[in-house]
Amino acid sequence: MKKTTIFACLLATLATAGVARAQQPSSEPEVHFPFPEVPSVILEPQERLAYLLEHYWSCYHFADSTQSNRIVGEQGFADYVNLMQYADSAVCARSATMFVDSISAEAGRQHFFEELIAHYLGNPQSPLRNDIVYAHLLKALPQTPQRSFLLRQVEQNQVGTVANDLTITDGNGTSQRLYDVASPLTLLVFFDPECEHCQELMPQLTARTQRLSQTFPLQVLWVNVELTPEAHRSYYLPALPSLYLLDHKKTVLVKDGSIDAVEQMLQSASTLF
Repeated sequence: MKKTTIFACLLATLATAGVARAQQPSSEPEVHFPFPEVPSVILEPQERLAYLLEHYWSCYHFADSTQSNRIVGEQGFADYVNLMQYADSAVCARSATMFVDSISAEAGRQHFFEELIAHYLGNPQSPLRNDIVYAHLLKALPQTPQRSFLLRQVEQNQVGTVANDLTITDGNGTSQRLYDVASPLTLLVFFDPECEHCQELMPQLTARTQRLSQTFPLQVLWVNVELTPEAHRSYYLPALPSLYLLDHKKTVLVKDGSIDAVEQMLQSASTLF
């Protein structure tokens, strides 16, 4: 299903949910997140999305610290993150600032939602992980040295930007500069030979990258982070192995993705290569 179709379905579902809950008798206990109702006069999908995100938390009871309300808050946050990925940067920035202002106003609530941000957006295994949304929320949160460092890492090598150059050293002591690689497509595979997860996945990665390089004009560069220490400074690598797919201009097509994500991108955009 195309991304725009998914967005339309999701927005329609949430809008319907908001209207349905608005019609419930006020005496009923709230068991679902209280989505704001988008005015019917707003018809254009992106305008409806902008309104929804900028008023998203207006009906949620931040002062309520009960377990049931925490569950509702987590449910709402997951949907919020999912919607944010479809909005433009300006809307995301405004919404993130309003969200952080809301959680900062209630003692004890900021820590709860900061944990949700880390869980849903900072966890490399999260199905909702999105570094662009993550960066907007990190910017809106009160800055600390640790958070500022994390923000710089997350903002590096975003999809659509030119990847940082890198001098890769292999086990024989031979070095190769990324920008010197002339290939329609380049796949960076970051790994640590001491990492058990890397050891477990290496046979599968080797076999699948070989097959992909036979199908597509793809050059695979294996980056041993022990031999290339600048990798951790130049690339966001929350977990290893980590794969970055680049085009001929070294523009990032897949950031810190799986081999499945790389293969899906190659197949969906094969006419461009």
